[in-house]
Amino acid sequence: MQRLFLFFLTGCLVSVFLFDDAEARRRRRRHQPRRAKIINEKKLFERIGGTRAINEIVDEWTRLNLADQRVAAAFSPVTSKPERLGKMRRNLSEQLCELAEGPCQYKGSDIKKAHVALAVSEDQYLVVSDNLVRVLQVREVAEREKNELLARIGELRPEIVTESP
Repeated sequence: MQRLFLFFLTGCLVSVFLFDDAEARRRRRRHQPRRAKIINEKKLFERIGGTRAINEIVDEWTRLNLADQRVAAAFSPVTSKPERLGKMRRNLSEQLCELAEGPCQYKGSDIKKAHVALAVSEDQYLVVSDNLVRVLQVREVAEREKNELLARIGELRPEIVTESP
């Protein structure tokens, strides 16, 4: 009888320690913040629609900027010769593609050097940015992708704006 009691008591003590430890681990896990699962998400380039979509965005964006009287004069050095306009369009496409983590590599001149001669003001920068937002809205680019692309372009603002207000 005494052996049975000791066996029972030993079993209870062991189970209390084992289950108590397991319960403590469960409680600790419940109070830890959950880590975000890593998802193999597509790059911004793919979510926007790839090279074709970027080229279409750049074409429409260029058209809007050239038609907008607030910034059309700033583009006059480029629009005076068709080959310059084509080069600007290619450079913009490469730049957006690269910013969106696409396979393109921007091969144009340094952004700061390219914009110094244009003396881009803050107001002009905002108009051109607003035109891009309009193009993205018309093309029904999702809000997340639109914000992501605009944020990446916004990082270039100090290199583009060369004229102090």
